[in-house]
Amino acid sequence: MPALALRASDWVPQVRDRARAALERRLAEPSGAALVAAAAVALALRDRREGRWLAERVEAVMREGPDELLTALLATPDRLTRRTAHLTALGAGRLDLEQMLHAAEHDDDLPTRIRCAEAAVKAAVAAGTVDRVRPLMSSGTARVRAEAVHVLAREGDITPATAALADRNPIVRAVAQAALRRAGSDPAEQYRRIITASRPEPGAIAGLGETGTADDAVLVAAWLEHPRPRARAEAVRALRRLGTADPEPLFAMLTDPSGAVTRQVTIALRPWTSRLDLLRLRQLLTAGNPQHIRMAAYRLLHERDTWTRLLVDLELVADPSPPMRNRARGDIATWLAREAVTTYSMPQGRTLDALREQLLAAEGVLGPDRVRLLRFHLGLGGSSTT
Repeated sequence: MPALALRASDWVPQVRDRARAALERRLAEPSGAALVAAAAVALALRDRREGRWLAERVEAVMREGPDELLTALLATPDRLTRRTAHLTALGAGRLDLEQMLHAAEHDDDLPTRIRCAEAAVKAAVAAGTVDRVRPLMSSGTARVRAEAVHVLAREGDITPATAALADRNPIVRAVAQAALRRAGSDPAEQYRRIITASRPEPGAIAGLGETGTADDAVLVAAWLEHPRPRARAEAVRALRRLGTADPEPLFAMLTDPSGAVTRQVTIALRPWTSRLDLLRLRQLLTAGNPQHIRMAAYRLLHERDTWTRLLVDLELVADPSPPMRNRARGDIATWLAREAVTTYSMPQGRTLDALREQLLAAEGVLGPDRVRLLRFHLGLGGSSTT
């Protein structure tokens, strides 16, 4: 069957016609295994010039064929076949609520889970059996959890929305927050209770940052030392959203063992780059530090000013770490291509001397042409001996 399905879309008419004739006979009364074998190839080749013939026949079985054939297609290991079977059967009204819920909870294909969850919710509401969608609250897919929270709240049950306030996904939290507001409750008050009652989940810290005010900064800052890296990262993000990110305690967090935390700290510190300790940032950039700490220091030095940025780039063009040297070389190329001609100031004093020295050291890596261009834009003349 796979061989015939492949040749049914062959570019040679004599081959294609014979394959299709053989398939017509076999598809008249196919077994589930035979149809599954043909469907996987047919759907994969659907976009070929001659590929629609067999794909359309397989989809017709999905819409109108015997239940046992549809069941086989819904359970096939081939993801594309399984997805097409679910979506086609949904469109034809052939799936019952149990089948929709099973796919929404257990299928490993994301589009299938989402579409079946949406269809299951609508079917449960229409049948007056909304409670049957409660299992979707434990789904590993955020869109599925959000759909369950939304429909249950719309039917008057906000308990799932309250439970979902601390969900790890912002989409689910947003749906839960909106549900509580419609019910006349303030989600920020709920978050304050959660965050002060016990060691909070990362989602609860994030939620207070999404719904709270600047006065909540004290509650959030208490968890900058949370034992879970994700919670520390969410605390930093929440302080930034509340407009209360204090550069002093955050600067110390650049040495956090988690890259997720240092990324959030870097974002929060960007508005303060001119006030940060330059010497300390340079120390964090040295090769003995972990990669994520070095990258955080690099990003903050990059934002400080043009000449600090170029000086750091030149220092790193021969760095032993491939990510650091590739980032530095790429940034120099970007500056020359897009920004150099609109940089009207010139480096002065010690900065100019340091740039001149680094250009000499980097010539073997960057090449004489690029160094000559850099010297021109820095006001050093075109020759490295100048």
